[in-house]
Amino acid sequence: MADPTKAVKILEASAAACIIAAVVELVPPPAAPVPELIKARLPKVLSEAQMKKYTAAHHLVDLPISGALSDVFEGPIPHRTWLASLQQELAKPHKTPITAIRHPTRRKLILPLWALPVWDSIVVAAGQRMLWVRAADWLRPDEHRPEDHVEVERARAHMEDIPWGMAVWALPAESARSLIGFHAKLLSSVWLSERNVDLMGVCCNAIAAEDNYKSRGYMATTFLGAKLGWISGWDDQKIRDDTDLTEWTTVAAEKQLRYIHIPVNLANTHWVVFGIDLDNRTYFWGLSLVPTV
Repeated sequence: MADPTKAVKILEASAAACIIAAVVELVPPPAAPVPELIKARLPKVLSEAQMKKYTAAHHLVDLPISGALSDVFEGPIPHRTWLASLQQELAKPHKTPITAIRHPTRRKLILPLWALPVWDSIVVAAGQRMLWVRAADWLRPDEHRPEDHVEVERARAHMEDIPWGMAVWALPAESARSLIGFHAKLLSSVWLSERNVDLMGVCCNAIAAEDNYKSRGYMATTFLGAKLGWISGWDDQKIRDDTDLTEWTTVAAEKQLRYIHIPVNLANTHWVVFGIDLDNRTYFWGLSLVPTV
């Protein structure tokens, strides 16, 4: 998350303190538990599509500030990709000084440069809030089978203490079976990313390890799928001959595995999981039901 304190160090201590206090009051710190973020009233964030017509470079100006402190926080807040473009433009050399930002949708509003990291903080929190709200909705008992309610309640209780800014890689693999809250976060409309698919693999492998790999299956990382290339065109002979699979021989022998499941992203539209049968040197596959576009 962008640190607004870095952008206000040049201001007087009293002014910087007011800005930081306003940020903290609006956006719970990343260490705060999920419920605090869900309850937060964040300003509206414009979508990426809404921002496409606004060129970032045209909104960096040398004009007197025309807005108040509250204008930075009231929104609408530009999308994060536009903010990143703004940051890139600021890093370039300019013939004239850049002292302020013209708000893209409120044309008469000229804001100080420290609005950029403050906006970024709000946008990050808004994105996380959307994911955690979906996770909380997914964890409603009426969305699950009665026999799963104990696990659901455990996940709901766990989510009460999760820092909303926690990276998903912080998920402890040994507890994968009970952390449904993290799985719920991944089941949002944007969950099909390489990072999250790999995380699901961590969970699956942790559960398999608890049973001493009785299923004889193991989830590979997305890196292997990318390394193997267009494996959807393989035939049985290709699997028998492909040397890239030889590195799995040792792993398979140690864990007495038979199946390696390899997630592959096809043209950024959906995922296919290829199952390699190491005993018979054949393959099978499954198709994701949720498109990413």
